[in-house]
Amino acid sequence: MMTTTTNEPMPGIEAELYELKMPGRILGKEVLDNRARRIGIVRSIRIALHPIRSELIVKGAEVEFPVDFSKVDAVGTVVQLNSVVKDAEEIEVHDVIRLQKEVLDDIRSCLVGH
Repeated sequence: MMTTTTNEPMPGIEAELYELKMPGRILGKEVLDNRARRIGIVRSIRIALHPIRSELIVKGAEVEFPVDFSKVDAVGTVVQLNSVVKDAEEIEVHDVIRLQKEVLDDIRSCLVGH
């Protein structure tokens, strides 16, 4: 039996993971950069194949951005990053509550198909 290989790239496969509790074990937790600035909350976890990649999707005040797991220093009551995120502005506690509600509403609307 002969197998042939091609040099064509495989199509990328991505999946986003959510939790149904807010805040959950990771979802909805505050994200702090290495200067202890509160920059957003975890919206979801994205896993990709070809190339293999795993990252947190962070929702900030006016921006949403991926953070590679290699930049996560610790996960406890908050997610602590080991680097500065220059593109995200610092947010307040009332912003965290609003963002958590927005993310939970988005998840619920996906589940019911609206």
